Amino acid sequence: MGVMGLAAGASTAGILGLVRLMTDTWFPWLNAHTEHRHQMLASVYSRRAEAVKQWREGLAGARDAYRQWAAGPRNGDPPNIVGDAWFEGLRPNLPVSGEAAKYRTAHEISCDNATVAFLSLEIGKVEQQWTDEARNNRRRAQT
Repeated sequence: MGVMGLAAGASTAGILGLVRLMTDTWFPWLNAHTEHRHQMLASVYSRRAEAVKQWREGLAGARDAYRQWAAGPRNGDPPNIVGDAWFEGLRPNLPVSGEAAKYRTAHEISCDNATVAFLSLEIGKVEQQWTDEARNNRRRAQT
């Protein structure tokens, strides 16, 4: 019984290996297409991770600049994050409705504590959405 199971397993593995070899030989475009798709997805995922990192670093820098302004003599207006590269990268990813919509269309935003907390949560939501999307793509690719 054990020998028959071993023979059945070995023959199945051999057949699968042979099918893979034939597929690679006769349909090289299929393998190339799959590899290209994986490379594109990896590129998208790394760009997204870098974007989230830049948003968080930018938010921390804006928070520090606001705190320095608040601790000083408060000459002039508070620091405005609108126009900063990190915020302009985040802006299109903010929701178009709800409380976040005011940040999406704002002309002036100061990073007081409430704003920092809100934007931090929004960055987390975008990151979670991207992570869920990546998981769904991975599952779809495996099946």
